[in-house]
Amino acid sequence: MKKTLFSLALSLSAAAQVYTPPAGGGNNQGAGTPSDTNTRSNPQKSSNSGSVLGNEIGVYNPSDDTISFNGSTWSSSDNRLFEARFEKFLNEPEESSEAALEYRATIREILDALSPHHKGGPSFKEAIDLLPRAASYPGDARLCDSLTNAIYTATLAKRDVRFTKDLMQAQEKEKWRLINKGDWKARTDKEPEVGDTAKGVGQGDEGGKAARKAPPSTGRGVNSLEYTEYLRRIAEIEVLKKAQQIKAEVKTELAKMQYQALMVQFFMQRRFEHVLIASRFYNLIWKDGDGTLYLDDKSDVDKLFTESVGVSPTVSSLDALASEAIRDVDKGVDAFLFLVEKEELESASKRLAEAYIMGEFMPTINTLEREKKRKVLEFVREAYVLLNAIDVKDYTTATEKIASLKLKAKDFDATKAEAAVATFSSVSNMHIMMAKNHLAARDTEKAREEIQKAMEIWPQNPKLAEFDKLVESGGSMIAARNDFDRLFSESNYREVMKRQYEFAPAIQGDTEREEKFRQVIGNITEIERAVEGSKEMVRVGQAYAGWEKLDIVHEKFPDDPVLNQHMTRLAPSVADFTIALRNASSHEENGQVGSALSWFYQAKHLHPTSTVAQKGIDRLVDRALGVPLSN
Repeated sequence: MKKTLFSLALSLSAAAQVYTPPAGGGNNQGAGTPSDTNTRSNPQKSSNSGSVLGNEIGVYNPSDDTISFNGSTWSSSDNRLFEARFEKFLNEPEESSEAALEYRATIREILDALSPHHKGGPSFKEAIDLLPRAASYPGDARLCDSLTNAIYTATLAKRDVRFTKDLMQAQEKEKWRLINKGDWKARTDKEPEVGDTAKGVGQGDEGGKAARKAPPSTGRGVNSLEYTEYLRRIAEIEVLKKAQQIKAEVKTELAKMQYQALMVQFFMQRRFEHVLIASRFYNLIWKDGDGTLYLDDKSDVDKLFTESVGVSPTVSSLDALASEAIRDVDKGVDAFLFLVEKEELESASKRLAEAYIMGEFMPTINTLEREKKRKVLEFVREAYVLLNAIDVKDYTTATEKIASLKLKAKDFDATKAEAAVATFSSVSNMHIMMAKNHLAARDTEKAREEIQKAMEIWPQNPKLAEFDKLVESGGSMIAARNDFDRLFSESNYREVMKRQYEFAPAIQGDTEREEKFRQVIGNITEIERAVEGSKEMVRVGQAYAGWEKLDIVHEKFPDDPVLNQHMTRLAPSVADFTIALRNASSHEENGQVGSALSWFYQAKHLHPTSTVAQKGIDRLVDRALGVPLSN
């Protein structure tokens, strides 16, 4: 594409050399007539911001035949990515190898072992032992190994939680031991009373009472340091218990979040059987009945439950959705098989596409027989050809494919395609008829406009050839005018020069064409005179003068092929002169006046009458003399 755009840019610049179109002189063509009745493959952001599965799982919308996937909406009938994956699936053989059969049997055994209806109840060990066998099958993509690692991580977290509970029980036991000792000390360890003492000399009864009520000691009972230590240790044990309890809860929640993240990933990958296995292991690992999913409130997965299902997201609801998806895929495959038998291939292809989008990894999809899928493939390929034919406005091929698809599929609905072909064909034929009427009235300009519209709608309309014959039979003037316009659109001005005597009378009276014609003839005549003059100078031994004459004209018309050919042939004989001029110009651009003068003088020495060299010398001398003396 970049190369194409670059080539177009070059062709436009070349067209501006010999012929320069006037500003605003281009004819404004009307918008192209729509030629497609189908949604094309350009992705558009889904306008439904609340889409439940728009960012995770491809969802087929039968109302407009589109697929929503990864936040974008695509046409299921014309999308290269889906077309490639679907066509690859239709060409793949069914997975009927011994390894595939063993893998599906293993998955079934795992689900049976985890089922509540399993004899003796769900068997955790039996199921976990089967996971490595399932992971060895390439089609499993080692997802069972990932599940095994998640289960192992969860069991380690549970083991840590059990150890924490044992530690907390020991701490609780120690706390109550200290509480009992503290209570006993508070009850029994009291201050001893001070005994009666003899009355002192001069002391009465009051003095004796004062002696028996001396202040108590601070090292006994609830005031003792030992009792204070009991209280501190009890508070410390309670803090440690709370910390261990929080740690255990955090470990449990983290283990659940990691495990649930893997379950949701399985669901997004459309590995619904793995979702069922993971959810049933979950119920065996965590038996507390808490199956709430830890999801972002604004995530699309959360919307799946809260907006569509109307319930809080849980492991059980994820399990139910996976089971429902498996059932939908199985029903879609059953419908496909029935429709293929009835030779209703259009409906069969749609039902298979819907089932494939939802359950690409399901056994019912992977075990479909290739021969039955090939019937759909042939129909789908021809349907793509029909779409492309309408897209490029090839209504002849479109008509053929419509007839072929009707024979292949009894239920093929050709209404939209036939309506599109009939509409655009009729409009193109109408423009051709109007062009014939304008041509009969000698209004060639309007006839040309009508034919152009007819070609835009249906470029390969057979009646265009009839109109060409009519134009040829009507005279050569119109043909000459058409050739003139075509050559200008191709920028082939030399051919216009060659056929000038043919075009001059054909465009007489047309102001715009006459102006184009005069400009081209004048410019090419100037080029031819320069070329002839150069040849004459070379013939008399003035090759440098001949080159300089061509170079002056080349600055105005650098893309003329004849001029470039003559300059290429002459280049080897004037190489020293051109090198001197090029070096002089380079030094002058870099501000090296002395070096530039030296090279211009060398060119002047080679070609004393060189106007280019003399102008360069004069320019540099003026530049040098114009420098202020004060500097």
